Amino acid sequence: MARQYAPKAVLRHLPLDLIRTFLTQSDIATGTDWACLVEGDTRALCQAWLDLAPGARERVEEMLRHVHDMASDAGVRALIAEVRYRGRDVTEDVAQLPGHHARALWVLLNHGPAFHTARQLLAAASPLGRYWNLTTGFGGHPYDASPQAVQQLRLAVARLYREQGRGHQCSLDRYERHGSLYLFLYLDDYTQTHIGHNERGHLVRYPLRPAFEVVYVYDRAEGTLDQYTHGDRRWRHTVRDLFCEHVLHRDPPLAAPGRRSYQLNGLIDRTFPVAPDPANGINGVTIRRLRVGSMWTPERRVVLEADPSRAGDVYDMLDLHFPIDRFPRDELRVSQVTFTVRYVPAGAERERSLTFDVSAPDACNLKSMPDDQRAIGERCLRQWGILGDGRDDESDDGDARPGRVA
Repeated sequence: MARQYAPKAVLRHLPLDLIRTFLTQSDIATGTDWACLVEGDTRALCQAWLDLAPGARERVEEMLRHVHDMASDAGVRALIAEVRYRGRDVTEDVAQLPGHHARALWVLLNHGPAFHTARQLLAAASPLGRYWNLTTGFGGHPYDASPQAVQQLRLAVARLYREQGRGHQCSLDRYERHGSLYLFLYLDDYTQTHIGHNERGHLVRYPLRPAFEVVYVYDRAEGTLDQYTHGDRRWRHTVRDLFCEHVLHRDPPLAAPGRRSYQLNGLIDRTFPVAPDPANGINGVTIRRLRVGSMWTPERRVVLEADPSRAGDVYDMLDLHFPIDRFPRDELRVSQVTFTVRYVPAGAERERSLTFDVSAPDACNLKSMPDDQRAIGERCLRQWGILGDGRDDESDDGDARPGRVA
């Protein structure tokens, strides 16, 4: 779930000395209004920010947005892990700071490259949304992350997009972490006309060629490839096949294009909209079983089996065995769920129940059930936003909207 951003709220969480350090490092000139600021006066601080020159004000807001993105338990852990990967342990330094926003800004000031890498990797660690697609069945096949291999992939993807009149320039970032390969490609999009005010306050129009993203996340241990690509299904498969050709040096799994995918991580939150639909005959829904693990140690999992007669019992068990202060919900992953749905079949009067299992990324036992029950279960999963089964074959029209990993 996206976190709401409000500049004033972020400024409230940031120590004044860290903000001043950012201004100094960024060569942003300040006046007497900044010299008179005192800690805790958020209203005056916000006004001082608004009174900065346009370019400086925008650089501060960019910082506020990036810091806010990482101001969570998962974000701070990712920052510490990335700095440690680069040879420095900042756990104690970060722990002394008052709150996650301050910790994120401190890392940005003192370890800028690690901050931006951690932000990318954290965004790619939980791929959700229409343009993320999962391919399974690679069976632990090794990858080739040599400069020659990724260079060939970069050129091949750029050539492919040039058929659409974009992709004339393409940059690539590569990261290897914990047995996984992350590739972020940035390609030129179509030229757009930007309308805005220049430094003199005049309204001007000027051409802008933004970049759009293609992202690959290959997990060798799981044998999976997560991929972020705009376009229809055939186009996404072509982009995937280029990765298989140049990085894996093998053909894609034959069954992969037809596999469905199930997004279960949202179910870690008891407010996730798994709700009845009486108008369509769905009178009740119960989550009877959750298999839960940590994003940091995915091989270790716990199964919670609830009392089906007690509403929300599985979440009461989750809170009991995984206290939220020790196990932040954005660090937990749901890999299997058992649902019970109470429904009334069309033309019938008596209520029936349907119990079925769903496992991430692409397994469900509904396929072994009668057609009417399978239809009920799949309709519920689609309505809840859990099932993605390739029904989005419509074209993207090539307008690359901003991605998750920018």
